[in-house]
Amino acid sequence: MWDLIGELVAFALVVAASPLPVIAVLLLLAGPPGLRGGALFALARVVALAAVVALSALLAELVDDAAESTWPAAGIRIVLGLVLVGAAVRKWLRRPRGSDAEELPGWMRAIDGVGAAGALRLGMLVTVANPKELAMAAGAGLALGGAMAPLGEVAVAGLVFLVLATLGATLPVLVRAIGGTRAAAGLADARDWFVRNNATLIAIVLLAIGALLIGGGIGELG
Repeated sequence: MWDLIGELVAFALVVAASPLPVIAVLLLLAGPPGLRGGALFALARVVALAAVVALSALLAELVDDAAESTWPAAGIRIVLGLVLVGAAVRKWLRRPRGSDAEELPGWMRAIDGVGAAGALRLGMLVTVANPKELAMAAGAGLALGGAMAPLGEVAVAGLVFLVLATLGATLPVLVRAIGGTRAAAGLADARDWFVRNNATLIAIVLLAIGALLIGGGIGELG
């Protein structure tokens, strides 16, 4: 179990550092939606990630059982990893520079007008409608589904992944809930930093998760 958790921790920390959900929850906390909007966003992200991981794990188990081998799931991980590495290079080469780097994308500017229901939908969309997020969660699910371990140990490993992977959304909410208005300035500074470095951070996250998927897939082939 510990080997599986160790593999998933690497995935989870990369997912937690994914900049788009972090920026979204920081914008919600700093804007009219406030703490309630941030909490609903974080809840939706937890549920969405859990669903994607569970479905991916089930798919990996079914594919491996049908093929009587772990090679199909390993191959899927390697292909996903190569796609993400290519996307990382593309994102890095096309990252905004100068004054362009200071401009907020339209969806970020629209967050100020989001209500409670909108925050919930945004949490789902940032996770399940984003191919990068899907690939990250799918990679963890494939690792869980391909693990040769009892169901209880797989469930514990999955829970550890889920808690760590959603820290990027849940931690700012906890800081705001505990620190109140005193935490607002620090969260605003964090938001500005993530916005400025958005493209670079995405490229790094894509490269990291791609490398993890490729390495995990090659390990299963061995």
